[in-house]
Amino acid sequence: MRSHRLRRRGCRFGMVLLLAMLALLQPVRGAATDGPDLVLEVRLGEHLVSDALGAYQHGNDVYLPLGELARMLTIAIRTEPAEGVASGYILDEQRGFRLDLAQRIVIEGERRASVDPALVKRQADDLYVASRLLAKWLPVDLDIDMASLVLRVRAREKLPLQARLERQSRGGSAQRQDSGPAPVFTRLDTPYALAALPFNDQTVALDAHRGGTTVDYSAYLTADLAGMEGALYVNAGKAARGASARLTLARNDPDAGLLGPLRARTLQIGSVLAPGVSDIALASGSGSGLAISNRALGQPMRSDLQTLQGDLPPGWDVELYFNEALIGFQQARPDGRYRFDDQPLIYGSNEFRLVFHGPLGQLRIERHSFLIDQAVLAPGELAYSASILRDEHGGARALLQTEIGLTPQLSASGGVARLLLSGRDKRYANLGVHGYWRALLVDAAVARADDGGKLARIGLKTRIGGMAVGASHARLDGFASELFLPGSDPLRSRAELRLDGLLPGGGPLPMPLSVQLRREQLASGASRNEAGARLSVFSRGTAVSAGALWRATDGVRHADASLQASRRVAGIGVSGHLQWAIVPDPGVTALALAADKFVGDGYLLNAAVTRSFADRQLRWSASLNKGVGKVGVGVSAFYTSRGDYGGGLQLFMALGQEPRSGRWLHDAVPLAASGAASVRIFLDKNRNGIMDGDDEPIKGAGFAVNGGTQLARSDADGVVYLRRLPAHQHVDIAVDPATLEDPQWQAREPGRRLVPRPGKVSRLDIAIGITGAIDGTTYLMSGGGQRGMGDFELELLDTRGTIVGKTTSSADGYYVLDGVAPGDYLLRLAPAQLARLGLQDSGMHLITIDTTGKVVNGKDFHVTK
Repeated sequence: MRSHRLRRRGCRFGMVLLLAMLALLQPVRGAATDGPDLVLEVRLGEHLVSDALGAYQHGNDVYLPLGELARMLTIAIRTEPAEGVASGYILDEQRGFRLDLAQRIVIEGERRASVDPALVKRQADDLYVASRLLAKWLPVDLDIDMASLVLRVRAREKLPLQARLERQSRGGSAQRQDSGPAPVFTRLDTPYALAALPFNDQTVALDAHRGGTTVDYSAYLTADLAGMEGALYVNAGKAARGASARLTLARNDPDAGLLGPLRARTLQIGSVLAPGVSDIALASGSGSGLAISNRALGQPMRSDLQTLQGDLPPGWDVELYFNEALIGFQQARPDGRYRFDDQPLIYGSNEFRLVFHGPLGQLRIERHSFLIDQAVLAPGELAYSASILRDEHGGARALLQTEIGLTPQLSASGGVARLLLSGRDKRYANLGVHGYWRALLVDAAVARADDGGKLARIGLKTRIGGMAVGASHARLDGFASELFLPGSDPLRSRAELRLDGLLPGGGPLPMPLSVQLRREQLASGASRNEAGARLSVFSRGTAVSAGALWRATDGVRHADASLQASRRVAGIGVSGHLQWAIVPDPGVTALALAADKFVGDGYLLNAAVTRSFADRQLRWSASLNKGVGKVGVGVSAFYTSRGDYGGGLQLFMALGQEPRSGRWLHDAVPLAASGAASVRIFLDKNRNGIMDGDDEPIKGAGFAVNGGTQLARSDADGVVYLRRLPAHQHVDIAVDPATLEDPQWQAREPGRRLVPRPGKVSRLDIAIGITGAIDGTTYLMSGGGQRGMGDFELELLDTRGTIVGKTTSSADGYYVLDGVAPGDYLLRLAPAQLARLGLQDSGMHLITIDTTGKVVNGKDFHVTK
């Protein structure tokens, strides 16, 4: 019987191995049709140019879209992918540029050179050129940080974009480059369903080692359920110690449209996350209960600390960067989540970046930005958060916190809390005030526990020179909480100081520096002191972060330090981690080295060696992963100096459905936690805004999402699927006019605003109307003759007398007014300008634009003194 079970288990192992190897060996070159392998953030100096530039990686090269990158950097080069041609000029019309793949030549000004066709990939949307070749053609240096997927651009000559950014910085940030207000699109609500097919991120993992074989399965499913957002996490298998599941039903609205007069932004039922409370409670992990809040989604509940948490599938890990410095690392917990508790916030900008690494080489980045420089609430505005649950340890937990704006510079807060501390049910009440004056942010708080314990704290944040400074001092009288833990020798006071900024004298190379100091006095008179520092640097593809921590309690000292570094050399990513003790027993405590290299399109080879000095063990590991395409597959193996060895297989697939066609979507990168939109674009011939009758779908149209150009184009049915949209945030979608084949086509609405949610595909129809144009010349009459004269302002009025269009004639008097919708209009010279100049014209023109969108020619104006 035992041999039969062993044969059956071996058969299952063999079948899984065979399926995994077949999936791993399937060609992935065709995956390029689903989109680029990489999505890069583009930075020009300190400016974020784009957070979504598609790119391909092949061998040691990263291929960037020539046309799209030129557009971002305001370099006048346009590409024609179908013809394999790019043309234009670089900064000056005398420096012409032309790339012709058929002839394998590139012309830059008067210089002519041959082009290796292997360094250029022709895709449907653009010509993708190896970054090292682009840096030779364009006046920029291109550094690609593969660890964080950032393209850093350094201009060797001043770009028009830089000049524009300088003008904007001089003029303030409240204006767009055209000095007009930012567009506000009409929101399109996506209705909730009673039930729907879910999006599913699922992983099957098989591990074999000397101790036996395990098979584990995990799934994260999101969909509409009971008229709410449903999220279900399931984990089953031996490594998971059986089976576990958690379910959350929620609604989220950034416009505070939930629960009627409560104007809530968040409502959660089931497995919920409770926020922290200053001086009293840490942010709670998963618990069962109810949570309601009207605070802005994604914004900190407190001005001093912020907890970052979310879902993390098994096998994944996440790095946390703060203002470009690496400060934390976590692997997935058994409940499928990560949590970085109570990260300190500084005065000014707080930029957190979460870099998620999947077991099959997947990489995903989230950014959270918090600006702490003044009181957030306007006078009379009320913010609240409330939760009641049974936490992950079985203890009851209830929190209610409110804050109200008193003046433009002052707000007050207060609330109550109940939690389990050291096995005892405790209740708290707290009050606080928060104010700012110029560059100084001050907050003061008092708290009292039901056992009579009291706390008083004052804190401030400001900026001195290039350093953000934060300081606080707390006095305690028998007070204990999750932030001030009870003990045999109670805490009487705690003083803290934090400095964050750039290392002074660092020269042109920015070096983020952070220093933290803490001193605690105990009831016995003893003291505890702690000091920590972290210094980071990034230069030419190399990132280094070093940190040290020193602690002293009653004369007993401990100190340790760590160093992390990463760099890409000849297409190989190399990283290392070193940790050592300084006091009392100096010596290296841990050492790790890792390397990765893309071998072929979509295949990533990893190798690592780690040495643990505590148990004197050396571990070697290697893996080959395919993390792009429709299915992610990985094969791994390890061996230790103690003779342990083993291997594993992993299969990952994100699964969902496109609602218009019913087509199933498969991906090697998670989909369930983000939103999506199915956008259909059509030529609205009957002008009713609905696709019906003789209306025609438009193929090849492109779109901008939150102002950033997307690479996806509409298909023959006029449909484009926009995936991985940020959930619970405003997302503005508009047509890119440059991608419409007819220059007289124009969207009937400038764009629409969506609020995507996990597991739901929003539907959006965009109607394109046919427009006409008007041209003519403005003449000045003098001496019995006429001559064309420019700089005359022309106004187009509709039948109600409203100005619907403006233009200015060129130097020779010629003008063109494009994008005029069908209808009747009056065209005139601006009366205010004529009066100012003491001129009179020959009168207005009656204009009729018909439904064919023809150009109305020869509408001239004659002006006399």
